[in-house]
Amino acid sequence: MKKILVLGCLLMSFVGLFGQNEVSKETKDCTIQGVLDGIYKGTKVYLVEEEEINGASKVIDSCDVKDNRYTFVIKNVTVPRMYFVKSGDPNCLSPITPIWVEPGNVKVRANSEFFLNCTVTGTVNNEIFSAYNAEMKHFVDSMLRSANIDLLLNRNQSEKDRDFKARTKQHGSRALHLQEELVRRYYDQAIAPFMIFWEMKANVTLDELKELRAVVSPSLNEHPYTKQLDEYIRLAEFKVGSDVPDFELPDKDGKTFKLSSLRGKYVLIDFWASWCGPCMREMPNVVKLYKECKGKNFEIVGVSLDQKRDAWLNAVEKNKMKWIQVSDLKSWATAPVKLCNVSAVPYTVLIDPQGKVIALELRGEELISKVKEVLNKK
Repeated sequence: MKKILVLGCLLMSFVGLFGQNEVSKETKDCTIQGVLDGIYKGTKVYLVEEEEINGASKVIDSCDVKDNRYTFVIKNVTVPRMYFVKSGDPNCLSPITPIWVEPGNVKVRANSEFFLNCTVTGTVNNEIFSAYNAEMKHFVDSMLRSANIDLLLNRNQSEKDRDFKARTKQHGSRALHLQEELVRRYYDQAIAPFMIFWEMKANVTLDELKELRAVVSPSLNEHPYTKQLDEYIRLAEFKVGSDVPDFELPDKDGKTFKLSSLRGKYVLIDFWASWCGPCMREMPNVVKLYKECKGKNFEIVGVSLDQKRDAWLNAVEKNKMKWIQVSDLKSWATAPVKLCNVSAVPYTVLIDPQGKVIALELRGEELISKVKEVLNKK
């Protein structure tokens, strides 16, 4: 495989880096020293943490900016993770600077009006990420120059469209090649699972994704980014034949229900919500199914994605939904939604007595006939 020059040179530069940053071996603290170029119109900057990659974020610290400089100290860093320094200027064109928080001294230089266009140095994952961003910028700059050349050459529209598609494909190929090289070269750094999840997962097949995951060092198996990647792969593999993980939720009487309590029965997990029109139109079929199959080693578990208890219970009563009903009123954040890879409702999961998926997304007469079919075969 062709080597990436920037990343290759980076290995040699790390010798000097580690010599200058020896403190990282003795402390678990991360010091971020930032410099802002230009006129900064805010008085503070903020340190933002994400629960997971592309997850919910929250401000965990703030810092006064004096003479266009700021300093954050994050104590007792256990694992390297991506954080963000956010501008305090509401009119900042790009208010976020991504920074790897890891033991050591991190130096950041950004434009006051464009935080994203920054330089971050001083620790391993920040150096790798900076090298990656520099190479990606080179790709984009090359594409823009090619487009400008086409304009100067007065290409006709069909030629422009053809060349645009070719450049887009070339850019995607170059980017994926660079990302794979980074993962394979720095397989034992936290940026490896981060890069696979953040950039690559949507552009490779499931088999390729699993191959990339296998490259990540076992020493990172417990890292939150590796766990998030593993969960993504598990969900991508959720299909007929998969095991449905156990979950527990409060029922409509407030008692705890566990899916495993129905082990030994055929179970239909029905994901629905009172605000979902298609769910309500489908409900008569589920009611019919329950009437015809109740007591035949079969049960239905309705998992509501409602957020309002009254709306949930009123819909249960109005539609005569007499089977097990559960909800924690967390809508899409409820645990079984993620466990069963639910992206829209209504959604059904039919499982056998051992907890394995028999069928997915059954509706109408197909739902009723399939359940009767499996019950008659038992």
